[in-house]
Amino acid sequence: MSGLAYLATRHALRRWGRSLVLVLSVAVALALPATSRVLVARYDEALHARAATTPLVVGAKGSRFDLVFAALYYRSADLGTTTVGRYEWLLREQGIEAIPVHARFTVRGDVPVVATTVEYFERRGLVTEAGRRPALLSECVLGASVAQRLGLGAGDELYSDQRRALDITSAQSIRLPVVGVLAETGTPDDEAVFVDLETAWVLEGATHGHTPAERVEGEGLVIGESDQHIALANALREAQEITPANASNFHLHGERRDLPLTAVLVWPDSDKTRTIVGERVNRSDGDQAVVPSRVIDDLMAFVVRVRTVFDALAIVLLASTAVLIGLIVALSYRVREAELRTLGEIGASRFAVAQLFGLELAGLVALAIVVAAGLAGVSVLIVSSVFTLV
Repeated sequence: MSGLAYLATRHALRRWGRSLVLVLSVAVALALPATSRVLVARYDEALHARAATTPLVVGAKGSRFDLVFAALYYRSADLGTTTVGRYEWLLREQGIEAIPVHARFTVRGDVPVVATTVEYFERRGLVTEAGRRPALLSECVLGASVAQRLGLGAGDELYSDQRRALDITSAQSIRLPVVGVLAETGTPDDEAVFVDLETAWVLEGATHGHTPAERVEGEGLVIGESDQHIALANALREAQEITPANASNFHLHGERRDLPLTAVLVWPDSDKTRTIVGERVNRSDGDQAVVPSRVIDDLMAFVVRVRTVFDALAIVLLASTAVLIGLIVALSYRVREAELRTLGEIGASRFAVAQLFGLELAGLVALAIVVAAGLAGVSVLIVSSVFTLV
């Protein structure tokens, strides 16, 4: 057997071009389904792990997929908003804990700014690795991945992105002092910037600050004055930076209960409570309640159906590769006819000849499997680095 193995190895190396084509053909045919299955399994695990931590999400009616991804994974979507009034309504319900989430703004183009309450940090187990949590208006704390990617830490600063850069009526960018960095959690929270809920209203333009009317100076800025009121010109700029000196000048316009929220995360004390609260919300106008784990189940069912297309392509590719292998073996037999005749003349049996071909083919297929595993691993790493899992 060792002599046949030596002959098989020497022949494979001698015909290295043919061997390389065979190895790569088999490797690609095996790597395609392996990569798709590993990626789908990883996405399924990551999505379900996050969804399982939140029993119920309340938000505007529309796409339940958009609602879950905006509320739990901070993905931007063309989604309506629920209101602080809905959040306050949920707070009055018995047997639940409700936490508001506002994630409608970004910094540096694609980093979500998440406004929420201190209860969110406690529920998610978010702790600061450096610095502290936001305590004042406009202060922010960075997720671990954001801090590493942007190279920022406590003492640095960010500026919020304007949602409509060419719209002069939209709220302007404001300075967000960085006061801390969160410890890594391996969740979408690592990819976000956190502020308190009041800062969200400044970003929305519902809360703004400027020089107090009685201290405004400058020609054309005061356009009218009486004993009770002072009318200011539109040219008076809103404050872009919030400091301890001007924080008291920031004030809310409109009703607080009408302020927008991306969603309200709900933790009920039982499945019965979740069902009752969900039904009450779904019967109301404007809002819906969804169970994230069920939404992810439906999404992954669709993904698995898409994966079957890749599996079908892989089967076709494997069949084509099998035909290629058969053709190579047949041609190799014809080319090596003189060699095989010599082996017969020196006493080699037909079984030994078959073993010779089998050993060479088995060795190339084994090498192809190793190469396929490497290709699949590299593909998964590349896809995972380019596209975040959640």
